[in-house]
Amino acid sequence: MIDLHAHILPRLDDGAESLEESVEMCRISYKDGVRTIVATPHILPGVYKNNRSTILAKTQELNAAIAKCGLRNAELGIQTPHPNSENSSSNHSELRTPSSEFRILPGADVHFSPNLLQLCDNGEIVTVNDDGRYLMVEFDFMSLPYQGEEVLFQLIAHGIIPVITHPERNLEIARTPKRYYQMINMGCLGQVTAMSLTGGFGSEVKRVAERLLVHRLIHFIASDTHSVHERPPLLSPAVREAEKRVGREEAQRMVTEYPRALLEGRRPDVPKPISP
Repeated sequence: MIDLHAHILPRLDDGAESLEESVEMCRISYKDGVRTIVATPHILPGVYKNNRSTILAKTQELNAAIAKCGLRNAELGIQTPHPNSENSSSNHSELRTPSSEFRILPGADVHFSPNLLQLCDNGEIVTVNDDGRYLMVEFDFMSLPYQGEEVLFQLIAHGIIPVITHPERNLEIARTPKRYYQMINMGCLGQVTAMSLTGGFGSEVKRVAERLLVHRLIHFIASDTHSVHERPPLLSPAVREAEKRVGREEAQRMVTEYPRALLEGRRPDVPKPISP
């Protein structure tokens, strides 16, 4: 599985508080079946002043910590063969380098602002996998921004596809999802938080998340993990909940095929949205 949204980089926002916690979060994620995590620290002016260079450096630091030693590989549930064993050169732990099976890629959870396109053009924020193709965009939890569609359309016109994070937790979308539907209809994509589907944010958020799923307004399930215990990096329980609404194949695509397309710079072949 691929986890597109994780506050797993240490000491950048309200996510992981130490490198040790970051590694532990990776261990939990690996055991859950995840093989790629996109690290998405908040970018919110005046609160979290993260930038591209900081995020890229922290991503490299975490990948290095994961690959550092056999003990870490054992903690992550991977057996490292003895150096004298047969084929040991080709069987080294798949967490040893950032390009191996388990990897952390750069990204950001960028708070909406009218100058998103300018920030992208200036190289100040990080897109998914830092390839300039997909941008994780976070609205505040109360409302949708005035003329937000215009800003999102500007991004799309310049080849940057917005991925709207946790829309199910936005009060305006919960009450009247029509504007959100229009955003998806014009080319944006949507990502639900795993704990929303499992009831971790309450029954009302779960209901909204399920409604968005049924109307094909959600394309990715991501953990949005912030910690080991309160917001753990788990996807499997949410995938099982999504299966009840959209079927097993579609739920699986939301953590495999669709996010893989993003990492490869392709647009996923998602179902057509249904007006709520």
